[in-house]
Amino acid sequence: MREAVADFVRVVAMRPGDSVLVPGYICSAVIEPFQKLGIKVLFYPVDQTLAPDARAIRELLLQKPRAIMIVHYFGFPARAEAVIQECRENGLWIIEDCAHTLPMQDKAIMGRLGDLTMYSLPKLLPVPDGALVVVNNAGLVWLKPPTRMNRRLVLVNLLWQAANTLEVVLGVSLRTRLRDKRSATKMITALREPSASMLRKPPPSNGSVNGSVRAYHRFQMSPVAHWISGEIDFASVAKRRQENYRWLAAALKCIKGAKPLFGDLDPPSAPLGFPILVNDREAVRLKLIAAGVDPRPIWSGLPAQVPIDGFADARSIAAHNIVLPVHQDLTPQALAYVVSALDRALATSR
Repeated sequence: MREAVADFVRVVAMRPGDSVLVPGYICSAVIEPFQKLGIKVLFYPVDQTLAPDARAIRELLLQKPRAIMIVHYFGFPARAEAVIQECRENGLWIIEDCAHTLPMQDKAIMGRLGDLTMYSLPKLLPVPDGALVVVNNAGLVWLKPPTRMNRRLVLVNLLWQAANTLEVVLGVSLRTRLRDKRSATKMITALREPSASMLRKPPPSNGSVNGSVRAYHRFQMSPVAHWISGEIDFASVAKRRQENYRWLAAALKCIKGAKPLFGDLDPPSAPLGFPILVNDREAVRLKLIAAGVDPRPIWSGLPAQVPIDGFADARSIAAHNIVLPVHQDLTPQALAYVVSALDRALATSR
């Protein structure tokens, strides 16, 4: 995804000093390419449903940004049609961040409203790397695919995927405990970065626009990720995730202390998970971890650049969300265990 964002900057000829609108509920990885290439990030608020704040965006348009990023959180439509239309009328490029879902062929809203759409395959599929960019604007000529592969990233992610399989067999989330240790997190992040030998030479001259942006290293999707993703039926994966989401939606109606962030899956999508809001998030999370459930909070720490004033809703969601799994391999028995563990965790945290 980082490289897709950097490629977008080159393709639309954004220059250092230009600006882009990005929602305040976001992770640092999304804004890092903009900042590295000298693009100013203007944050806009989202409300309690994670829909963009149209009034705030209208005020930010006075600063003449070049583009806006719309994020479809957790695989749910952002309800941003009016905002997108207004931004388009003001000459902005529209980026749709669909990293939390998969491409949908039928009845899809997400991924068809912007000039381009970006998907992150490893978030929902058992692949070690790879992003998918869909260009919806015929006038947008995308760069040629890179020729180098980040072998270190592929190896570390393959080991991470293998650990996930082991966790399913053991019924214990070992990686969740590992992620809780900051030193371990930093080590894993460093291992995923390209080695110094790979960065010795800058990318070719066609990797920038008129020399207006600094070098940004590009890597191709690995052959193993190409092969695995080619063998997967995206529609079947989406259907299983929808079924699991609806199963949890019905079961959680009887659970006190867990507030679903979204309602029904309408229109259908491939959800990343089942996001809920809980009061004492850390206490609940630790109890779920002890029960062998991986209750990943999404973007619990917003980037330091996000302003304090006007972003209370984004900070509240960041501080209280837990994402229950709806993975396509989960059985009703596994989902029932997740709900039971959540009920116990909430009961002892009240």
